[in-house]
Amino acid sequence: MIKVFGSAKELCFHAMEIFIELAQKNIAKKGRFVVALSGGNTPNMMYDLLAQKENAQKVNWNNVFVFWGDERYVPYRDPNNNAYQAYQHLLDKVNIPARNIFRIPVSGEAHRDARQYEQNIIEFFQGKPTSFDLIFLGIGDEGHTASIFPGSALLYEQYDLVKEVYVELKQSLRISFTSNLINAAREVIFMAAGKTKANALKKIIEGAYHPEIFPAQIVNPVQGHVTWLLDSDAAAQLTRQKKA
Repeated sequence: MIKVFGSAKELCFHAMEIFIELAQKNIAKKGRFVVALSGGNTPNMMYDLLAQKENAQKVNWNNVFVFWGDERYVPYRDPNNNAYQAYQHLLDKVNIPARNIFRIPVSGEAHRDARQYEQNIIEFFQGKPTSFDLIFLGIGDEGHTASIFPGSALLYEQYDLVKEVYVELKQSLRISFTSNLINAAREVIFMAAGKTKANALKKIIEGAYHPEIFPAQIVNPVQGHVTWLLDSDAAAQLTRQKKA
């Protein structure tokens, strides 16, 4: 499903509404809501909206469990750390128990931290399928998502759920969900805003299947759904659009 909004703020407001709706439904049905957040300016705008009292009070934060789909391998207090951003914009402003938040570790040994985060996820689901209720993803200008970049070895990962990866394009070490974990989710929401995303989105959504060039194409949940939330600038080159 593709939904196009007139502005990034409208896009983020709708994403927030989906978060609230899914939180309410999953908590009512099974007692908890398990979500993986993403980093970036657009998600941060959504977090700001969700943190507002009139919106935050619609969520039972005691039953929300937060993970991250990827992380830049920098210290927790670094402004580029996705978890740090989420704390600044949302988590420090709502009544979510600290025990419900699962940051990606950045101890200094990336391979060990990736294995530890994978084990944390497996243990959290207690032997049941590792299926998130919602995963938020973004899109890079060149078509990457999470920390799966064009040509990345993560595109071909068949076993691991979480993996460390060095991103040559960004000269950056990362830890990321692999497609094995992303595609087990019940709901995946892509959020993309801005003209710089338009060309990649055209190729990802309407072009031939070349995930080695446009990694976001690898996202195809086995039993879940994908929703694209775009602003009009990001969707400018699409021929198939649904105005929200």
